Amino acid sequence: MDKSESSRSSQARTYGRFKKCASLMVKDTTGDAVVEATILFPIMIMIFAALVLLAIYLPTLAALQLATQYTAVTLATELSDTWLYFDESSMTLRNYDNRSQLVNVYADLFTAGSDISDKGEALAAYIESRNISSKAGELTVDVSSVNNLLFREIVATATREFPMPVNLSFIGFPETISVSATSTAVVQNGDEFIRNIDIASDFVDFIIEKYNLHNITDAISSFGSRVSGLLGW
Repeated sequence: MDKSESSRSSQARTYGRFKKCASLMVKDTTGDAVVEATILFPIMIMIFAALVLLAIYLPTLAALQLATQYTAVTLATELSDTWLYFDESSMTLRNYDNRSQLVNVYADLFTAGSDISDKGEALAAYIESRNISSKAGELTVDVSSVNNLLFREIVATATREFPMPVNLSFIGFPETISVSATSTAVVQNGDEFIRNIDIASDFVDFIIEKYNLHNITDAISSFGSRVSGLLGW
């Protein structure tokens, strides 16, 4: 065997070894599962945390919405001219026995909302506690009476803060989540409406007297009469 044949034989053996090693490297899957788990595991954890969070968030939001709506409507009904009042001992609406028990609408100007907050907190907490979902975190309730010019409305807001089921603070997620719901209900009280109109009329008369606006008001009244005459009203 000459040198050229020996060289070709050596090259063939080297190529054969290289091909065999390459074939083994292609078929060897050792470590693939570790790489895949390293990539997929954080994603799976985030998906799991999102599903758990939704499972807590949505029922909690529904319970808070129900509690605030029931609270606002109940307190608005008590303040309306319905002869009903909210009994905290039984958590229900009851009838007044006689008219003397009704609140004086003029005296109510100075005491409005004094006991609404306490009643609203108790009622909202009671309604929310009857929900079957878990009660993790802290519940805060804010109930207020908003007096507008011609009407009044009750605004009830409930907020529950609960901790995250999985700590994801390492990627910027907060450690606690706040769920809040707000409901409003209008107080339908004819006596209050008349009182507000009466107060507004007295205030206008006071401004006219204080700043001597009789001429202006007479001119506006005369102009209005002329317009009404032209339009046939």
